[in-house]
Amino acid sequence: MTVTLDGRSTVIWRDGTFPDTPEPVQYAIEDLEHDLRTAFASGTPAADDAPAAGDASVTIAVRYDRALDDEQYHVTVDDAANEIIVSGADDLGCIYGLYAISRSWLGFEDFWFWNDQRPAVRDRLVLDADARLDSSPAAVRYRGWFVNDEVLIVAWNIRNDNELTWRMVFSTLLRCGGNLVIPGSGQNMEPHWDLARRMGLYVNQHHATPLGARLFSEAYPGTRARWPEDHDKYEALWRESIERQRGSKVVWTLGLRGSSDGPFWGDDPRHVTDEDRGRVISEAIRDEYDLIRASDPSAPVSTYLYSEALELYRKGLLDIPDDVIKIWADNGYGRMMVRRNGNWDPREPAMPSADDPGANGIYYHASFYDLQAANHITQLPESPDDIARELAAVLANNGNALWVVNCSNVKPHVLTLDLIARMWRNGPDLDVDAFLDDYARRYYGEESSSAVARLMRGYWDAAAGFGDQWDQKCGEQFYNYLPRMIATHYLSGNRDEENDLAWLVRGGFSDQIAYVQGICDAAFPRYDRLARDCERAALDAEDHGDAHAARLIRDTIGLQATIYRESIHGTTLVCTAVGEALAGDFKHAFYHAGLARERFEAGNAAMRAREHDVWQGYWANDCLTDVKFSAQVCATLMAYLRNRGDGPHYFRWKHEFCYAEQWRDVIVVLNMENHETDEEMFQAMKRVWGEE
Repeated sequence: MTVTLDGRSTVIWRDGTFPDTPEPVQYAIEDLEHDLRTAFASGTPAADDAPAAGDASVTIAVRYDRALDDEQYHVTVDDAANEIIVSGADDLGCIYGLYAISRSWLGFEDFWFWNDQRPAVRDRLVLDADARLDSSPAAVRYRGWFVNDEVLIVAWNIRNDNELTWRMVFSTLLRCGGNLVIPGSGQNMEPHWDLARRMGLYVNQHHATPLGARLFSEAYPGTRARWPEDHDKYEALWRESIERQRGSKVVWTLGLRGSSDGPFWGDDPRHVTDEDRGRVISEAIRDEYDLIRASDPSAPVSTYLYSEALELYRKGLLDIPDDVIKIWADNGYGRMMVRRNGNWDPREPAMPSADDPGANGIYYHASFYDLQAANHITQLPESPDDIARELAAVLANNGNALWVVNCSNVKPHVLTLDLIARMWRNGPDLDVDAFLDDYARRYYGEESSSAVARLMRGYWDAAAGFGDQWDQKCGEQFYNYLPRMIATHYLSGNRDEENDLAWLVRGGFSDQIAYVQGICDAAFPRYDRLARDCERAALDAEDHGDAHAARLIRDTIGLQATIYRESIHGTTLVCTAVGEALAGDFKHAFYHAGLARERFEAGNAAMRAREHDVWQGYWANDCLTDVKFSAQVCATLMAYLRNRGDGPHYFRWKHEFCYAEQWRDVIVVLNMENHETDEEMFQAMKRVWGEE
């Protein structure tokens, strides 16, 4: 016997003990109903297309099965009742079972929305009576995303409704087996806590906001926090947050940090010894812990061993209760090491230890923002082979209690997020080549999959290194922040070593410029070739009639290669311009600064050109990497260089580039026309010099 899924299939909640549909399950039911309407022809067949006897549309019935382990599900067929039964241990089990139908039987991939993927439309799907879908326990207990630096998705909306945007983020997380979220940065979390709760997710808190409490400086503006004098004020904030989240699923975060996400002693400099600092943080952790245990004795609790906390913990100066999950952090570049901060880079491991007592987890970055060399609007430049190996080592060291992954704005990072989700579900045994081939096939189609997999490998091969370790690859911030550092340092009038570049290279300013330019000169041909290969692959897809694959190639790997190519070219030109300015050649410096500005403008234009359909406006608020601002800094540099080279009377360049040769040296009247703007002067130079 068989059952038939088609556009008339319905999804219902049917549980004799719990008659009302649980709100988290209702969200997943609505998603599956959407997927059914999309997957099957026009959704509801016409009357003259009625099914034959025995071919009536199946009903999908959802219920609890308390015999299952937490978060597990079975999906089975009851052909006698013409039903598909989704049995879940709890809300999450039911949700995962519903999404398993969407993925395995309807063809909706976990990141379908972010990759514009849709299954091939058909009339119906016939399932045998023995068809079933079964879950298996995840390799990581609590697993999810920190929606951090979310500047793109806060300024872009699905159908003019920002809650729909966040619902899509959360439903995607659930589709790939996540169960936990930090729903935004700092104060941006609170508006989305309730939606995360309603959709069945655990909520965790950023290390800067223990217990999810308001920042001290927010609650008590103008007051510099002190410990222990302000203990009562802190406790009032903690109690307020606990009460606000009462009844929700929370993995609580304990700790103490300063008002600007720095060490607390930045606000209270009286604490000067490690012993004293460790004592204060330990006291705060213990007080927070006691408040949580009084409210919920079984609630999961965590603390981040991040930055100064890790150092104090390793010195034995932090007293952390035995049942608190310790969260270790990577360096922002995929490696479990202490993160670089300014010019300080200890290169010390931050990997959980297999013999460390208690439970351990990680905070891991698919996206990072460090104003130096990280990736934020492009995917990790580090190879997925290295990422998978690092995460396998985490699991081998018992780091399986909690994974919090910085997903940023999701769309630029879906491949990395998919890889990580595979590992938090299935464990360390991931064949990366097979994963890439499968990913390319699922989202770009069989015809283009081989070419796309090669392009992906080309992306990681193209990455330049700022050091000789696998986790020292240049993200797109390198090619936007460094040219701004170079231009700003020159504009300041300082010709000594630029301290903001000392993390990369020490020496005189000219030597630092040459070092950056050398990295760019080596990287540019690789990204230029990759961008051209992407366009060639897109054209090949179009030749085969696959408009979806062509567009997706241009939207993803093609766009990212272009961002790098244009930003690298712009950085090279800034280095050239400042080098010429230091040598007193202000005309050429002005010209090359103008060419640099054009390249950064081209990078921004490439992002905006990939906005279509629901993605209109998605790239508009690129304000962290901010490629368009790199162009603005170049315009400021141009203005200064023109001042130096053509001021104070501003006529010599006009004569040289705007007048016929026989009139250039004839100076009877300085100007017979208005002074050119910087842009007009730059265009005049281009007409004379061309693309030098």
